[in-house]
Amino acid sequence: MSIFLFERNDEKSIINNLRLLIHMSLKSIELLKEYMSCKDKKILKEIIKIEEEGDEITKNIRINLEKAFLPNMRRELSRSAELLDETLDSLKHAAMLYELLKGELDKYLKDEIDLVLMISVDMFIHLERVLDVIEKGGDLDPIIKEIKDKEKFIDDIYQNRIYKYLINLEIVSFWEGKILCDFIDYIVNISDYIEDVADELQIIYLHTK
Repeated sequence: MSIFLFERNDEKSIINNLRLLIHMSLKSIELLKEYMSCKDKKILKEIIKIEEEGDEITKNIRINLEKAFLPNMRRELSRSAELLDETLDSLKHAAMLYELLKGELDKYLKDEIDLVLMISVDMFIHLERVLDVIEKGGDLDPIIKEIKDKEKFIDDIYQNRIYKYLINLEIVSFWEGKILCDFIDYIVNISDYIEDVADELQIIYLHTK
């Protein structure tokens, strides 16, 4: 059974805008990977522009929620939009910090970051499947489990591989080390935001069962 209780344009608009934020995040990840290989400033500007567009979409979701969905669903939907907006912020800040790094990532770190981004892409795809269940019905539990398992995998990569590698990495200066650590944190935090969005949407799902 669908939990998309109202099929008016107002409700569809909210869901479509949440999907749009997911697609914009996927586009930003693709651009960030490209930027990491060439540091083309046009790509950086495009990532920043997407983040600014995300702010507007998030604001519109909040405004339109005043006339859409049941009141007890609005908090979770508004929070979901804010968290998706945070993923665009993280990608923008990661790109801006990468610009400040004097050199390129060494092969080990680049491979680990590429892996984290690839898993994050997969998590976003599963998150869109959560919206499919909200619109059309279905079993949410296996999708939520996939998202949580992947987030746990990224945590493991960060704590047991990246972090341990960083401890022994020779750094030229304090600021070079801080920028590198902050860059990695912004990349890793994306999976936390995706998991939090899934949790917010699951609350709506559970309330309607």
